Amino acid sequence: MMDELLAYLANQTSFLNLDDIDIIFTASKLAEVFHVKRNTISHYLNKLSEEGLLVKVNTRPVYYFHKETFDDQFYPLETALYQSIDEIIAEKPFLEEHQDIFSLLIGGDESLSKSIKQVKAALNYPDNGLPTLFTGESGTGKSYFVKIIYEYCVLKGLLDEDAPFITVNCAQYANNPELLTSTLFGYVKGAFTGADEQKKGAFEYANNGILFLDEIHRLNPEGQEKLFTYMDQGFIYRVGDPNQAIPLKVRLFFATTESLESSFLTTFIRRIPIQIELPPLSKRSKNERIELVYSFLIAEQRKFGKPLCISGQVLTILTSGELKGNIGELKNIVKITVAKAFSEQQYLDDIHLTIYHLPEKILDNAGIEFQSYSYQEIYIDEHSSSKEMVQSSNPNRQKILSTFENMLIEFQKNDYDLDKCDGQFKKEIDLLFDILVFEADHRQNNEVLLYLIRYMRETFNQMESSYQIRFNGNSVYALSYYMFERGSSRLVSDVLGVNDLIQKLETAIEKSYPLSYHYVERILELCQPKIDLDICSMDKIILTLYLKHVDWTKELGIPKAIIVAHGYSTASSIANVTNRFLGKDIFDSFDMPLTTTPKEIATQIMEYSEQNDISNGLIILVDMGSLKEIYPLFQERITTPVVIINNVTTSLALAVGENIQEHLTLENVMKESVAQNPFEWKVIYPKRNKMKAIITTCFTGIGTASQISHLLEKSLPTRCELKILPLEYNVLRNEQKNLEIFSKYDVLGIIGTANPNVADIPYLSLEGVISGYENTILSKWLEPVLTEKENITFNENVVRNFSLEKVIESVTILDTEKVMQVIESFIRNLEISFQDSLTNSQKIALYVHISCLIERLIRNMPIENYDGVEYLLQCHKKEISLIKKAFSVIEKDYSVKIPLSELSYIYDILFKKFDPMPINDEF
Repeated sequence: MMDELLAYLANQTSFLNLDDIDIIFTASKLAEVFHVKRNTISHYLNKLSEEGLLVKVNTRPVYYFHKETFDDQFYPLETALYQSIDEIIAEKPFLEEHQDIFSLLIGGDESLSKSIKQVKAALNYPDNGLPTLFTGESGTGKSYFVKIIYEYCVLKGLLDEDAPFITVNCAQYANNPELLTSTLFGYVKGAFTGADEQKKGAFEYANNGILFLDEIHRLNPEGQEKLFTYMDQGFIYRVGDPNQAIPLKVRLFFATTESLESSFLTTFIRRIPIQIELPPLSKRSKNERIELVYSFLIAEQRKFGKPLCISGQVLTILTSGELKGNIGELKNIVKITVAKAFSEQQYLDDIHLTIYHLPEKILDNAGIEFQSYSYQEIYIDEHSSSKEMVQSSNPNRQKILSTFENMLIEFQKNDYDLDKCDGQFKKEIDLLFDILVFEADHRQNNEVLLYLIRYMRETFNQMESSYQIRFNGNSVYALSYYMFERGSSRLVSDVLGVNDLIQKLETAIEKSYPLSYHYVERILELCQPKIDLDICSMDKIILTLYLKHVDWTKELGIPKAIIVAHGYSTASSIANVTNRFLGKDIFDSFDMPLTTTPKEIATQIMEYSEQNDISNGLIILVDMGSLKEIYPLFQERITTPVVIINNVTTSLALAVGENIQEHLTLENVMKESVAQNPFEWKVIYPKRNKMKAIITTCFTGIGTASQISHLLEKSLPTRCELKILPLEYNVLRNEQKNLEIFSKYDVLGIIGTANPNVADIPYLSLEGVISGYENTILSKWLEPVLTEKENITFNENVVRNFSLEKVIESVTILDTEKVMQVIESFIRNLEISFQDSLTNSQKIALYVHISCLIERLIRNMPIENYDGVEYLLQCHKKEISLIKKAFSVIEKDYSVKIPLSELSYIYDILFKKFDPMPINDEF
């Protein structure tokens, strides 16, 4: 009675709803089901509760449900006794992996995830689903998979609760095809000798349910052809009655261990659109194999009723050997091992399983190579569940979930203020990735992990090429390990308000770290088709916080800095302390053996420079007199300035890091850093092989220059070795070639809205680029860095990206068409007021500048400073007045007021001669 009661409650608990508990979980209802007195059933229920097998809830009425089933299906409970349902609900985690009946399949979120998606597609297909064929070696779980499919269909309402599930093993009829035909389709009286009465076949018995034909390769070609009629038309004929069609609704599933090419008609296979190959045990991951072993051991413990103690070596061997019978053979080996141990120790309280209880067959297959990874001894009793055991043996996925839960709680506690959470978030992320990268045991030759690392490296290479950025070397491994431990399962939460909280946090992260968030979105977008990851907000939030230092490098444009020191951890210690004080990862480090020569140091640094973006310069802090020996080795090879400074200390590194963050030039970084100390330093500029660069500029500020730069970058081939650098017009015009940029780069030319007249540097107007008549000159500039074919592609991209509409679209978020309409009206008003025509150059400049101007004014961020405002008011009052009058159309449409400083820049466009133009074309 107790066993029957426990089994009944295990089944019912799978359908438990804590918000509306069915009376089936009460003693009085259970007494009715089992036809016994209420006090008898209560005695059994309380006894099972005391043993920890049932959860007891002391409400009125008292409820009882199966603990292990609840733990597996919902979430682990801390105890077996509760005073209210609310106490149980309070233990529910913020986040959990999405669970359905397919979660019972071990590997459902790993090796079988793709198969499950295919099955769900087949089951939910209209008109009774799609026929499905399972292939795979013997013992891979084909029959069990189909049983789970049946339960899924019932739970989802695809089949009625009493729908039939019929299995026919075709191997039993291999030598009698006629008998198989009659077994499948039935027959009428007199159809053959011995047919004394009419009889239904498996198809009719399976109507409105599932028919599973196992070992379908034993069905001969004639038998396969007889299935065509049903698969094509939805009805069958009984043997002996070819005129009476019987319409049926049967979901068909097949299984075979043979190859499809050698055992089936092509016309038969073509009628089965869903074909799923289940992997052999040797192809299942380490996690899946240990979970299978745990589930079999727990089943044996329940049968024998005594705790099991299993040695780590037994677990290692059980999960390592190759078995021809796959899961079925593994299950039998576990049975034999436990039975042998029990026969020797049946009088002991605990049964100990050692290698001496394993069958000789599996010991013969356990080679030395399997000893590289070992499990710890485990203990299984009546409270153990495979889910909890797997989590304890592989806790990293739970660590990811708990990290995210901690972040959500912190964000909520600080009233959704991301700035207040920043410090705690950094600690959580650092700790998580320290565990994933450095503490997790990745010694296993796991094919999935190796695949992830390989594909992640390709993705990062593509990102670096597209965005002209460089990721930290550990990032490839960090993201690969994260995704490996994260798995493909879908995360859900039904805790009230949690989904809104997650959305708020993601929005705050995206707003605060837009570049990192964008990079993560792109990385996940590129990865998703290859790694079957069900991307969620948690992934975007955690990975954005991990990668946000990429934004610092990209946005600040600061030089790279490294510390090179002799000793086991001297350089890394100084770098670590300095980075923590600065709050940002400024320094990388090289720890060198004492015997390392200057040439070896130089070689390693050159390798580093090839793998990292040092286009903004490289600062090297060394520990002892290597300066004179090292720098000659660089001068002939470098393409960007390199600074080397001797006698590094933590205080010097801090000073250098602080000055780097102040955006000082390389020389000023050094001057400021050593002002109080007699350090030796030198800036080494390349003599040849400088990196090529193009400067973009706009006399109204850096904003438009940056957008021109962005459009040029989009037009270039992804792997082009060319820097596009935006610069302030006034800085460029005043400083000329004194700017550090001309020492660092071989500047091919300048593109902008106004010519800064830098000596010996050619200039192209933005109007010329947009109109296309100067693109031949631009192509000539790029001949040193582009092949002829790449130059043709570049020109095509420029034509597409530098249409006037595209340029305006890139400089403003406003409606491009409307902006162009009001600017066209403004230009028409100007020409009427001044009774003259504007040049194309002036019109282009006005379109671009006024697009930015309108957005600035809407955002209440006008340009407030203009040198010479008083002079314009005194000497050109009439012109300023006419310009302001022409602006009335823009002020009216956008409800803004044009300040005098902005009017002054329009005056410059109209009356200052920035670009060379024929005299008769001047305004």
